[in-house]
Amino acid sequence: MSMPSFPPNGADMTREEALTMIIASIAMEELALSHILNAEGEKLQYILGTLPGTKPCAGHQEVLAVNKSVAALLEAVAQNQILLKSKLEKVLEACPPPSPPCPPPWWGPCPGPCPEPCPGPCPGGPKPREKSALQLAGQREGMLWNRGCRLPWRRRILRGDDIHWSEEAPTQIRLNPGKAYAVQYTLNVCAMHPAEETGAILLRQTPCGAFTETLPLRFSMERFSGKPQTLRYAAVLYPCMENGGEAELSLVLDAKSPLCVERAAMDVAEL
Repeated sequence: MSMPSFPPNGADMTREEALTMIIASIAMEELALSHILNAEGEKLQYILGTLPGTKPCAGHQEVLAVNKSVAALLEAVAQNQILLKSKLEKVLEACPPPSPPCPPPWWGPCPGPCPEPCPGPCPGGPKPREKSALQLAGQREGMLWNRGCRLPWRRRILRGDDIHWSEEAPTQIRLNPGKAYAVQYTLNVCAMHPAEETGAILLRQTPCGAFTETLPLRFSMERFSGKPQTLRYAAVLYPCMENGGEAELSLVLDAKSPLCVERAAMDVAEL
């Protein structure tokens, strides 16, 4: 990201242009803070070994030291946010109010009282289309999840016409391949047997290539040997082929040792 700069003839700016530049500078600071926070999050993920392809590389003391450093940075960011908020409020107070719309031209006598605006959608008119959404929960607590198996679900909420799920096929979510979707899931799992290996959870789509490819969620089995751990994942699926038929989505385990799924939740929403 390049450093912000002001126009060469800054002294010739009008009052409105100067206020716009101040608001732009606040936006640039917010963008810079977002990059800093993202870097701190990736630093924590790296030392904990939760980034794809990495393993834990620090002891307890190093993790505590890094956590202390991140907490101090978050405190400084919070103080900066207070200053930026105050700055933006002052600028908005100085901004001129919007000009009222010009009245329509009038010639001759008014033909009669103006009709009142319609309070809502006119009867019989097209209704706005409701976007599809699906919320699922694990079929039961304490499920044994073996390698290559799809995770079964039970429905909580379903609306719209482009996402389908049925009890006859509880592991499959059927989607319209011509739409884009946001997918996120949370799993509370533990290992059945301690093992020094890595595993992955795949967001499998059938047929392949119906949507953009998603990265697997990789994890280390050593983390699950003591107590249940929480895994979270989010992705956006963009269509890669024209409408035609349906595409299926499912969660598949790729690990030598099975996992015990204490709790599971999954949300799919049309964008």
